[in-house]
Amino acid sequence: MNAFSTFTRSACIAGCLLAVATTSSLAADKVIKIGGLLPMSGPGSYFGAQDKQGIELALDQLNKSGVNGYKFEIQYEDSACGPLPASQAAKRLIDQYKPDVLIGEECSDATLAIMPIVEQAKIPLINAGSSSIKITDPGNPWTFRIMPNEVMQGVDIATNAYKRLNARTAVLLHENTNAGIGNAQVFADTFTKLGGKVLADIGFGRDVNDFTAIATRIAGMGQADVIPTYTLEGQGLKITQALAQAGITGLGDALVSRHQPGLVDLGHKTGEGTDAGEVGEAVEVAGAAQDTRREDGAEPRGRADDSLWVGFVIQRGDPRVGRCDLVVELTEHSDL
Repeated sequence: MNAFSTFTRSACIAGCLLAVATTSSLAADKVIKIGGLLPMSGPGSYFGAQDKQGIELALDQLNKSGVNGYKFEIQYEDSACGPLPASQAAKRLIDQYKPDVLIGEECSDATLAIMPIVEQAKIPLINAGSSSIKITDPGNPWTFRIMPNEVMQGVDIATNAYKRLNARTAVLLHENTNAGIGNAQVFADTFTKLGGKVLADIGFGRDVNDFTAIATRIAGMGQADVIPTYTLEGQGLKITQALAQAGITGLGDALVSRHQPGLVDLGHKTGEGTDAGEVGEAVEVAGAAQDTRREDGAEPRGRADDSLWVGFVIQRGDPRVGRCDLVVELTEHSDL
């Protein structure tokens, strides 16, 4: 995650912390205690690393002068992107640290598991990146989300695939979690209503490391215009590699990924054509984004920001960009 991405997320969290500061009952201590439930191990550990960086940046700024006379402190627990470790981490923080507010988790299944715990403790939870609609619909008085839910994401991605990529067929790939299943279903419903056809809906567990069989199955289905993929970063990369090895390339082949931090590692050369590291120039040529450069003028590092992105589109052979293999589309939700 680049500096701008980190600042964006930390700014959202900081805004919520400002609200906590104005209502906290700890006026005597003048400290707001934050419990950080972040996946610092397991397949979602990259989430925890970037979240912690953003939080630390925000707290460094806030604590220089304080907010309404308050300072902030935080204690982290590893929630590991899973229901059981997240529940255990939440209980430890609540029992031992006694925070005024909790931040986390990233994975929807983990967030859903800790919601009853924070509700019973009457401690507000600011959710950083879970998309399942179940988290805030039908409402929860102690859980708040700064991440677009699966409906916001799925409708726009499906519409973008159908209308802007002219996709008419799709194969859905998703992890068998609340987020994976929910996002894939929203895409399928929207895409079908627009006139598209879903050739297959393929789910898999987080323990799957070899996607050769799935890629071979997809190759045998005929032309799939888009392959919406809902999974964590590590599996996303392995899926992309398996599809390339199965010969799923050529004009019209595309991957639409929900999980922004690199369905493909954009420093990885994916085949003949332009190196993925040059994707910033390709995006400008294609008109896929108005401005993908960082504020300091440097080229983008190849990772979209989950608080701004809606579509992460990877398309091979796009006629708008000649031999470029990859097109990354990064647009704000309201402008898609």
